[in-house]
Amino acid sequence: MGNLKKFGGLLEFATRNPKVLFNYWYLKKKGIEIGYGAWISGWVDVALAGESHVRIGKRVFIPRTIELRGNDRGKMIIGDQVMIDSGARLHVANDATLDIGNRVNIGPYNFLNAFDDLKIGDETMLGPFVNINCADHGMEKGLPMRDQFGTYAPVSIGRDCWLGSMVVILKGVNIGDGAVIGAGSVVTSDIPEYAVAVGAPAKVVKERT
Repeated sequence: MGNLKKFGGLLEFATRNPKVLFNYWYLKKKGIEIGYGAWISGWVDVALAGESHVRIGKRVFIPRTIELRGNDRGKMIIGDQVMIDSGARLHVANDATLDIGNRVNIGPYNFLNAFDDLKIGDETMLGPFVNINCADHGMEKGLPMRDQFGTYAPVSIGRDCWLGSMVVILKGVNIGDGAVIGAGSVVTSDIPEYAVAVGAPAKVVKERT
């Protein structure tokens, strides 16, 4: 019984939700670090290759099925009190770090592709179907695009941002603290802090006051 108390504080509710305790054991067995009090009742589909690594913070909430993918020497750091909703897919590769801050909400069916560094600041909210890409395919003529080398660039999203439903963020973009990106926008260039941006490509339409 003493050893079970080390399972992230799960002993107290293991009898009410054995899935949580099983997932904790399963993810630890996969080599994932998990902080105290993580509530993971959904299935986490894990595929880690090479030297990739995942660290999950304290009191993280994962209620439904998600995917965690790692390749090469990629590192995934999920902060404290993060909520990851149904169908989200988090992927890190190369030598990149996918760094999700504290109290971040990852919405349903979010795709986070960190082939270069991807940082999401504390208390940021992502709506459903948000797609963040740190990579692009080559598209020169004469060779199928799927056979061309990709190009990579980091993405940084500040703290206390709100990305609406179906927002797409392309590689090399920096979004400042407190910015709001309207639903359906495609962000191709930097957005300053406390700006409200909409459209495809996204343009600043006003500032938060």
